[in-house]
Formats: sequence, structure tokens, C-alpha cells
Amino acid sequence: MTQTVSVITGGGTGIGRALALRLAGQGDAVVVAGRRAEPLEELADRQAGIEPCQSDVSTEEGQAALQAAVGGRAVRFLVHNAGVLAPVGPLLAQPAEAIRQSLAINVEAPIALTRRLRERMGEGARILNISSGAAHRALPGWGAYCTSKAALYMVYEVLRQELVGTGIAIGSLRPGVVDTPMQSLIRAQDESDFPAVERFRALKEMGELTRPADVARFIDAVLGLPAETFSRQEWDIREHWDEVITA
Repeated sequence: MTQTVSVITGGGTGIGRALALRLAGQGDAVVVAGRRAEPLEELADRQAGIEPCQSDVSTEEGQAALQAAVGGRAVRFLVHNAGVLAPVGPLLAQPAEAIRQSLAINVEAPIALTRRLRERMGEGARILNISSGAAHRALPGWGAYCTSKAALYMVYEVLRQELVGTGIAIGSLRPGVVDTPMQSLIRAQDESDFPAVERFRALKEMGELTRPADVARFIDAVLGLPAETFSRQEWDIREHWDEVITA
């Protein structure tokens, strides 16, 4: 029987880390990619079944390293979780290279990794893009992030049609405002660069950030939906929690 593996990018912290722990805790082999070795090694030490892969998925070298870590195994789940908020500030004030890096991580990497791992995916495999409300709503100061997440949403829409008949289903998921290192970065922004920063600081103070473990539970349930249901819409944790968790 062919061995299977799940792949999570941006898995050293936050949502990716919580999802890796959940899937590996259920007996899955999970390759977890991230740019920093230390959190990946700590994660692997904590839970059997987690295989760390230090790689920058925005580069061809990093993509090749992740492909090599999968090897000849069949990919069960491919979760594109890696993402960056930067650059923050007025869009027209951002250097071209900073915008290119945002697109490389948030858009190009999911496309490239899906292309590389496509041959390892068969009937019943799932691809999941971790999206954001910023894909659908413009926020001053988040121009690069909003633009790249909007593009990632269109990747989902296009591949949803192009993968019909392959046995592979692609989905998109909005995790809400989650208590992760990215949120710490958001709260540290100057109001002149990100006018809505006080809203995010207030969410933290009021204890209204979602726990990564709860997001991992939601993602796990979405991944388990029938293929047509999984792909039919973008799943929002705030709108669809009851529908998914009790399915």
C-alpha cells in the first residue's frame, strides 16, 4: 500500500503548527515546512509523525526541498498556510521588490508547490488555500496583503474548474482573526501605516482572538467534507463553524 503524507507550509507557528499537531496526533505523517529550523525541530520533538522541512517556499530551492521531503509518497492534504503581511503602509510607497516578495510567498509559492506535487496527488486528495477576509475587502495599509490574498482566492477559483475530473479537490478557507505571531505584528504597526490598528489591539484586549487549536479543528473538519462540498465555496470559520463541525 502506498504511503501517504500531508504537507503544511508555514507550519512552525500559529495555525500551521496547530494543524500539524492535530493531524499527526491522529496518526498522519505530516511534512511541515518553514523558514526557521528551531520551531520546526521543537514541533517534531513534541509529536511523532511530524517531519520538519526547513525551506523558503518562495524560492525554487525551497520548493524543491519540500518536494524531496515528500519523496515517492502520495500527498493526502496540501495546505498552503505560509503567508506574509509585509509590506505594511501606503501601497504606492512600497518598493517594487517588497511587493514582489509578498506575491512570491502568498501567491506564486502555492501555485508552484501545487504544480510540483500534483503528480503525487490522486483520488481523494485535497488542496487547501488559507485565505483571509482581506482577499475581499480593501484595508488601507494592507495593499500588498489584500492584493496577494485576492489573487490567491482567484487561484482557488481557477483550479476548482481545472481540476474537475482529476479526483483532486481544492478549497479555500478564512480562519478569522487568530492569536498568532502575525497578529502580534499587526498590533505593533503605527497608525500612520495601518489606520485600523486600534481595532486589532482592541480585539486582543477583549480576548476575541480565535485560538489556533480551534482553527485547526475547523480546518480538519473542512478537509473531511465530501469533495463537491469542500470545493463549492470559501469556508469562513465565523460563518460556517456550526455547519462544518456538526456535519
